[in-house]
Amino acid sequence: MKIRRAPVASEGFVYIGILALLAWATAIVGLTVLSFILALLAILNVLFFRDPERNIPDDKNAYLSPADGVIIFVEDSYERDFLNSNELKISISLAVYDCHINRMPVTGKVAATKYTPGSFHVANMPSWLYPENMKKKSEDNERLSTLIETPDGKKVVVSQIAGFLARRIVSYAKPDMEFKSGERFGMIKFGSRIDLYLPEESLLEVKVGQRVWAGETILARMGN
Repeated sequence: MKIRRAPVASEGFVYIGILALLAWATAIVGLTVLSFILALLAILNVLFFRDPERNIPDDKNAYLSPADGVIIFVEDSYERDFLNSNELKISISLAVYDCHINRMPVTGKVAATKYTPGSFHVANMPSWLYPENMKKKSEDNERLSTLIETPDGKKVVVSQIAGFLARRIVSYAKPDMEFKSGERFGMIKFGSRIDLYLPEESLLEVKVGQRVWAGETILARMGN
């Protein structure tokens, strides 16, 4: 029997509840403008913490998007947390209005996780607005990286990166846990970026500037 989930992630209940209560209280005492602002913030938090069901592609060779957002970088890049090698990196920018539930890009076992404390520079600007010095600074942001090993031995790294507004990274993934492709594994509160590192031989299916959806959009396919 399939368990029905709430349409809003449990992490958002406190934020939404407090804002809704404050909006109601300020309306009672006649602070109409403030009440309207608080009600609007409550609605924005509902949008932010929404947790819709997704149609997961039945394709064992697909690497799925781990987040909703826009692709801002596609490049060969050195993966420093686990693999210490050049991989295909796909960076996804999450705006504050995007759904922030993160999903597994592939079926596999969590081999390791690594939390790296750091700064909170802007991490999710589009490439054409992103000066090189700012991009380099964002590499020192707080992040939580997860190494996933597929049943056939491929290694994939998902890095949840905090940003200027995003100060709270949530992950349910622990070493030795197994996930299916498209399953929920965490979120970054209030917008930021996710970097996905795939084997270099992966066959890219997307481009910079394209909007993607967690658990639905195929970013690449497994190479040989």
